[in-house]
Amino acid sequence: MRLADPRALHRTATGLVRGTTPTMRHLLEELTVERVYLQGELSGELAGREELEAAGVRVVTVPGAGHNVMFDNPDVFAAEIVGTV
Repeated sequence: MRLADPRALHRTATGLVRGTTPTMRHLLEELTVERVYLQGELSGELAGREELEAAGVRVVTVPGAGHNVMFDNPDVFAAEIVGTV
């Protein structure tokens, strides 16, 4: 977040707190395209992981990464996105 404009960060945070109907997780589960959910190892356990996987979402925990997976472990992030891992 260190690279984000404070105004944009505030707007994003406000939108995340407000949420969506249906939820983003529900929308992700209902998509029919290939999906991957990347989470950093340092973020802890992912609540609802089993439900995502049951819906066909590939859940990947990126080693050594926190919330900003693409900055913390860019090689694994890129490889998972293109499916070369």
